Amino acid sequence: MKKILITGASGLVGSRVAKLAKSYVTEEMVCCPDSQVYDLTVEQHVKTLFNRFHNPGSPLDTVVHCAARVGGIGRNLNSPYRQYTSNVLMNTNIIEQAAINGIKNLIAFSSVCAFPAKAEVIKEDVLHDGEPFPAHRAYAYAKRMVDIQIEALMKEYPQFNYNYCSVIPGNIFGPDDNFDLENGHVVPSLIRKAHRAAELGQPLVVWGTGEAVREFIYSEDIAKACIRLLLRGKMPQRILVSGKAFKIKEIAEIIAEFFNIKLEFDSSKPDGQMVRITDKEVFNRTLPGFEYTDIKESLQSTIRWYCDNFPRVRGI
Repeated sequence: MKKILITGASGLVGSRVAKLAKSYVTEEMVCCPDSQVYDLTVEQHVKTLFNRFHNPGSPLDTVVHCAARVGGIGRNLNSPYRQYTSNVLMNTNIIEQAAINGIKNLIAFSSVCAFPAKAEVIKEDVLHDGEPFPAHRAYAYAKRMVDIQIEALMKEYPQFNYNYCSVIPGNIFGPDDNFDLENGHVVPSLIRKAHRAAELGQPLVVWGTGEAVREFIYSEDIAKACIRLLLRGKMPQRILVSGKAFKIKEIAEIIAEFFNIKLEFDSSKPDGQMVRITDKEVFNRTLPGFEYTDIKESLQSTIRWYCDNFPRVRGI
């Protein structure tokens, strides 16, 4: 890396990538455009962004595209059109302008929910082999297009040696997350519910049996994986960075313990897909010896950040 542009640098992943990148290059070489100034769904805004940060005297070498319109199952169900168009436009504009401007390296984020719902094993080469889970359909297809655009670009223009990669994360959590109960993901939603329950002297009530298995990854670990990918040289076209598998019950127990409250499960509510585990072969081969932050340590760190910043957190 020489000079790096990070979109979504105030968000869950982008903020951690920006922080870590500054330990490899000087601070002025880490460019974090303001989302209030540049609307990435508007092509002209993205052109202006690249004109500002990529110039002959100080060219960009790398783009990490973290910006997205994200949310949990609620947002994906309630605003499918906005989920699709916002993400497709952002991804298309950023990847297109990076290519036009001759940016050598690019990471763009996809999502594990883009995979086929009926896939027995979630691995990179089955990404396009079936329909995604119905509730995530619009968002999932928008995220699949990241991979399609990168594949098409490198196939049509091999002479430019683009080193572009779609990173497909699991359930990310950490500081700067979105704690909206309707649009947030599992961990931030549970943290907010637990905080509220503790204030009211009530138990934390979790939907389902708690036996469903999901993979979770701390935002610091995602950032570390991205930087390691960029430093290694040639990246795979797509890579799952999914974290480790835990039952929802295990995650909820750590959160309830932190707040010193009881934990209850409402088995009348659905668990969703019971198991959603990814294949780690490409990840382990590409980033051998990668060490994840301990799940209890990372959850407690996230909760402390939430408590320290409440109510000035996203989604409140």
